[in-house]
Amino acid sequence: MDVQNPEMATVLTERPTVVTGAAGFIGSHLVDALLALGAEVVGIDDLDPWYAPERKLANLAAAADHDRFSFHRSPVDDPGLESVWRDAGVVFHLAGRPGVQDSWGAGFDECARRNVTATQAVLEAGLSADVERVVLASSSSVYGSSARRGTERLLRPVSPYGVTKLAAEQLAATYGDRGLDVASLRYFTVFGPRQRPDMAIHRLIEATGESAPPFVRRGSGDQRRQFTFVADVVAATLAAAVSPFGTGEAFDVGGGASTSLNELVALVEELTERPVRLVAGPAAAGDPAAVTADTERTRRVLGWRPAWSLADGLAEQTAWHAQRRPTGGEIALAG
Repeated sequence: MDVQNPEMATVLTERPTVVTGAAGFIGSHLVDALLALGAEVVGIDDLDPWYAPERKLANLAAAADHDRFSFHRSPVDDPGLESVWRDAGVVFHLAGRPGVQDSWGAGFDECARRNVTATQAVLEAGLSADVERVVLASSSSVYGSSARRGTERLLRPVSPYGVTKLAAEQLAATYGDRGLDVASLRYFTVFGPRQRPDMAIHRLIEATGESAPPFVRRGSGDQRRQFTFVADVVAATLAAAVSPFGTGEAFDVGGGASTSLNELVALVEELTERPVRLVAGPAAAGDPAAVTADTERTRRVLGWRPAWSLADGLAEQTAWHAQRRPTGGEIALAG
């Protein structure tokens, strides 16, 4: 992403930008990029204890030093945020409950509340406040097992989590019909510094040490993903905020070559120069055999293409794991 891009800076600095899920993995990187562009950024995050809130606040340590950043520790449907929506230009809605496996059974209630009900609240607020655009973070999970080369791509999730992300997209399209300028981005397996502790690459790197649990390799390890470095995801998200296109459109955001889990294990071992401690486990429910992005429209319409290779991105993430230190910085809560 070119933070010196004058057109992007102009669009994103005219009015305050809002980032929901601002303390999360992707959200915090987006906050940093917006601040580098010169934007005034309002972060919203209720610090869902699905994983440690302290980790999330640490993600915002650099942003906390900016006088153009304010933070609301609150849910997105908090009535006290009315003035935030009223003043906003672009809203980036990244808040939600991740995790395919945790969406089964009793976990579905919270997954649906955070991914569907909360999204409706953001869209309603955006429509009422006449914001310029809402960029919605969606997921490759909306495709289920159909996001593969040589197969017809269908919107057919194979997990409750994927169902909630597709429902959020459909809500976005519905609000688009009412006049809200909105776009959905289908992220494909994002990785990089600050990655959530439940995600595979995070757990793989940690499993090269002795203090973390071993990595559970579910199934054969032949399942394939298109891993996308977080800086590329941020660049696509910013492009979606300023590019002209038809409202309600959805775009795939995926990195380079398709890579199997076994190949990923070997690459982590090469970069860390340590073996990954592995244990075998059964194949996970709702886990497609292969997922591949189709980025032709994303490149053509948004002018975006991935810049980071898997190896270079993994080198950045392994360095982050090695250098991580607890931070004592505190975030000033607005409102």
